[in-house]
Amino acid sequence: MTDERNRLDENGEEAELDRQTEEMLAADQDFGFARVYTIELKYKEKPKFSRKRLYEKMTLYTGELQQPEEQKSGSSLAVWEPSEESETDMLHFFHLNYLVSFADGDMPAQTSLMPTNHRPASEYETAVQQAWHWPDAGAILEECGHSLFLTDMMASGLEPKDRLRLITGTLRAVLETAPCDAVYFRESDKLLEPGDYLTAIEAGAILYGAMNVRFFNVQGTGSEQEEMLMDTVGLTALGVPDVQCHYFDLEPGEVAQYLTNLGYYLFDRGDVIQDGETFGPTEDVRWRCEHQYALAGPHRLVVDVDPGQPHYAGKQTAALADKPQK
Repeated sequence: MTDERNRLDENGEEAELDRQTEEMLAADQDFGFARVYTIELKYKEKPKFSRKRLYEKMTLYTGELQQPEEQKSGSSLAVWEPSEESETDMLHFFHLNYLVSFADGDMPAQTSLMPTNHRPASEYETAVQQAWHWPDAGAILEECGHSLFLTDMMASGLEPKDRLRLITGTLRAVLETAPCDAVYFRESDKLLEPGDYLTAIEAGAILYGAMNVRFFNVQGTGSEQEEMLMDTVGLTALGVPDVQCHYFDLEPGEVAQYLTNLGYYLFDRGDVIQDGETFGPTEDVRWRCEHQYALAGPHRLVVDVDPGQPHYAGKQTAALADKPQK
């Protein structure tokens, strides 16, 4: 009887864990959060690189790592390498100074670098359309025939800043070891010229790849005015709301700079802006903020900003009653 009761208790605990997991995944999908973060590196020629140099760069950019005594072997980076008989070229890194807490204890966040099937330029159409910062993006993609995936694993429990710092450090290590011809951030749908990316990161623009500022001309609404939408994409993947502005008769460059500043503010402070609060480019110009779901895909939570009449092209609704929390 005792054994049967124990089995029932265990089954009940497993069912509760399954229910909690399903709820967590549903909330992630509703918010736009990415459990796995992915960056694609595109090459014209098949990449070749020194693993020794890659490990040195990885250690440099992911920080000075601490390891248990039994794992120390002259290097401060734990790496899984395929055996000589293995058919995969995947490298798996255990970043021992990026620890994530789980019920059973702490576990190091991990990143993987692996070859992947090449995708043609046509599959990056939306990224090419929004590549205002890199007019040659489409042409360069047409010349590429090889790809590597860089992903993180067991890292979604890190704070957004730490998670981005880790994936940025690993990407820098790869780019300085095996320079590619284009970088694609999947979560922000953004294509980047590798040299521009490294320059921006050196200058402190940590969100240069992780946040994409997009611009749309809105068609078919029947409005007599030119209706525009500008938003960011990529922040919700890290656990912070993106931002959007649906407007008439404002200079797009100024709106883009405002949304960029607001995106950096949210990434630095977290989701601290309450519905109805204002945030503006100057003390005299303040725009009302409200959490909404994005007008342009992908489905995700955003902070909508209202520049006031006669510029606002939408209508802010009541705050979301069940706003997902990250």
